Amino acid sequence: MKAGVVAMALLLAAAPAFAQVDGYVSLLADALPDIGPEAGRQAVRELRARLFVEHVQPVGEHLRFHLAGYIDALVADRQATGASGTTADAIVRPGDLYVEIATPSFDLRLGASRLVWGRLDEFQPTDVVNPIDLTRFLLEGRSEARLPTGLIRGRVFLPRSTTVEGVLVPAFRASRFDQLDEESSPFNLALTPGVSTERQEPELGWGTMQGGARLTTTTARVDWGLSAYRGFRTFPTLTLLQTLVPPPTVLQTFPRFTMLGGDFETVRGPWGVRGEAAFFVDDTIQVAAGNPRGVEGRSLEAGVGADRRAGNYRMAGNVLWSWNSVTGSEASLVAAADRSFARETRTLRVFAVYDPVDGTIFGRVIAAVSLRDNVWLEGSGGIFAGSSLDTIGRLTQRDFFYTRLKIFL
Repeated sequence: MKAGVVAMALLLAAAPAFAQVDGYVSLLADALPDIGPEAGRQAVRELRARLFVEHVQPVGEHLRFHLAGYIDALVADRQATGASGTTADAIVRPGDLYVEIATPSFDLRLGASRLVWGRLDEFQPTDVVNPIDLTRFLLEGRSEARLPTGLIRGRVFLPRSTTVEGVLVPAFRASRFDQLDEESSPFNLALTPGVSTERQEPELGWGTMQGGARLTTTTARVDWGLSAYRGFRTFPTLTLLQTLVPPPTVLQTFPRFTMLGGDFETVRGPWGVRGEAAFFVDDTIQVAAGNPRGVEGRSLEAGVGADRRAGNYRMAGNVLWSWNSVTGSEASLVAAADRSFARETRTLRVFAVYDPVDGTIFGRVIAAVSLRDNVWLEGSGGIFAGSSLDTIGRLTQRDFFYTRLKIFL
């Protein structure tokens, strides 16, 4: 928190000296109509505000500073999730805040940044560098949900569109179920009423370094890449501790993993075809049935997809498959579409994921209209169907809708 306050203060103080500061102010009102299985209506209502500012400042021909940060605030009625009275919270965080040296043959980035690995829509198996905010993922999508993490990234550009990338992440940063008052968030999957929590995050040190490498190139009109990464799971693994005195305690840990991945993308006529796979050669599998715990094993996540653009339309579909050595395999279907209207002053985005084995579905629609230059009004609705032990199944009855006013600076 202190680091975020300092970074944001420096950014705001420096802003007047720059020629152009971009960003936006947004006000979002959301509601979850009925989150509990008990009789009677159990609604959650929230008002979220955000100020986001960003500036890219070149210094000479090869050096640039990327400065970004945000302030988020929350006022909510979360009594249905166990909160007492009105919930209020506010945070100050750095966004992409880094310095970069760039030349035609290499570049070097140092600071807090978001890196995108993988090519599929929303669920990208090899996208393991950055943690995410689950609430923003569900409300808005993965690109908005990535959280910057401190890193050193270097790339070497070789002939024939070949790039070799190396990443070092010195400090661990966990994913969040919600950055605003996480304990009472309706999307918090780690908390159970009547159960205490003990949390063990990796401490800063040489033994907790994370890092990896990625190679991308083009062969016969096929863009493809190979990647490897050694890091920590950013969402906690839960273990129920046997205690003699109630209440029971759940231990949250963040185990190591090693990933080997590959991806490709090509174009065939009007269709784009993409694929991606990540093999976790050592992993910890969450076992939820009976006694929750993590079990050492291996896992594989893979998918293939196709998309097509036709004028202002884009349609995409992915088939995802996952396997682990403890619980077996399952498949999911992902569909996405977006459409712009009236010279891109109206937009519509649709996203859905379906697990045929567990019978769970998540669907989201986002519609936006430009009221005037730099002013957008947005509305969205999301629905969860089915119940299981997977992420979507555990969010049943978290259906939501929101309205947001967004003013760009």
